[in-house]
Amino acid sequence: MERIVGVFILAATAMMFGGLAFYLRQTAVERGWFVLKVPYVTYLRTAAGIKPGDKVRLLGRDVGEITVVELMPPSSTLDVYVELFVVDTYAGYVWSDSKVNVRTRTLLGDRFLELTKGDFSGKNGRLHESYHITADRRIVDVYDPVGGGYKPFRREDQRTFFTLAANEPPDVSSQLDEVVKQAKDALPHILALTNSVARVMSNTAEATERLNGLLNDSQPIVKNLATITTQLKNPKGALGDWLIPTNMNVQLSQAIEAANHTLEAANGALTNANAQVTQVATTLDEALENLAQITGNLRAQVDRNTNMVSEVSRLIVDTDRLVQGLKRHWLLRSAFKNDPANRAQPAKSAKPPRPPEGKR
Repeated sequence: MERIVGVFILAATAMMFGGLAFYLRQTAVERGWFVLKVPYVTYLRTAAGIKPGDKVRLLGRDVGEITVVELMPPSSTLDVYVELFVVDTYAGYVWSDSKVNVRTRTLLGDRFLELTKGDFSGKNGRLHESYHITADRRIVDVYDPVGGGYKPFRREDQRTFFTLAANEPPDVSSQLDEVVKQAKDALPHILALTNSVARVMSNTAEATERLNGLLNDSQPIVKNLATITTQLKNPKGALGDWLIPTNMNVQLSQAIEAANHTLEAANGALTNANAQVTQVATTLDEALENLAQITGNLRAQVDRNTNMVSEVSRLIVDTDRLVQGLKRHWLLRSAFKNDPANRAQPAKSAKPPRPPEGKR
C-alpha cells in the first residue's frame, strides 16, 4: 500500500514539474526569451505617450518592443533617448533608409512607434542592411552611415546600436495648445465681427422699415400706373388719343392729305419736266449729229478741193481792189459818198467875243 502511495506521489510530482516546465517555456516564448532581439536606437523631442513595454509596429504588425525611454543629458542637443528591439524574424525589413514614424493612438496623447520598410531594390540609391546576422542567429556587424561601412557589434555597448531617424509630428496636447492659442488670438477679431454683424442687422432693420414706408407711399403711384396701363390696353389707340387730341388729329389728317396732294402735283411736274428735258436732249442730240454731218461734208469737200480756199481768198481780194478803184473813179465817186446823217459835223472854231471899245 505504501508503495502505491509513493508511486502516486512521484507521478503527481513529475506531472507538477512537467506543467511548470511547460509554463516556463510558453512564458519564455511569449516574452521572446528564445528569439534574437535586434536592438535599435532613435531620438525624439518628447517622451509624452511613450513608455517601455509599448509594442513597435511594422506594416501593421507588432514586430518588437520599446525597452528604454530616458531623457538625454542637459548638455546634449538631443532630447529623449529611445531604445527598442525587433525580433530577428522581421529584422530583415529594416535597412539603412528605414525610419521611425511616431503615430498617435488616442486623443488622450497615447503614441506608438511604427517602422518603415527598407527599399532594398536600389531605386533610391545603394542601401545596406542594418545588421549582418549569421545563420546561427548571431549579430556580427552593424552598418555605420557615417563611415559608409560595417563595424563590429557589441551588445553591451549601446553606441554600436543602429540609429534610426524619427519623423515626429507635434503631439496632440501641443496641437490642442496651438489651436487654443490661435482661438484666443482670433477671439478679439470674432468679437469685432459680431459687433459688425450686430450693426449690420440694426441697419438692415432700419432699412427695411424705411422700405416699408416707401412701399406705402408708392401705392397711389402704382394705382395710377395700373389705370394708365389699363387705358393703354385699349385697342382703339388710347396712347394716340392721349398724346394727340381729337381736333389736332383732324388737323394733322388734313395737313397730311394736303401734303399728299402737293407731293402728287410735284411728282407730275417732275415727270413732265423730265419728259421735256428728255425731248430737248433728244433734239439737241439730233442737231449735234446734223452739225457733225455738215462739218464732215465740209471737211470732205475741202479735202477734195485743196485750191478752193486760196481761190476764194484771191477772189475776195480782187473784188476789194475793184471796189476801191471804182470809189476813186470820178464818174462813180458820188455813188460811194457817205450818208449825210452819218457824216460828222465839222467843228467850228470858237472865237472869244471882242470886248466893247469903251470898256478896255
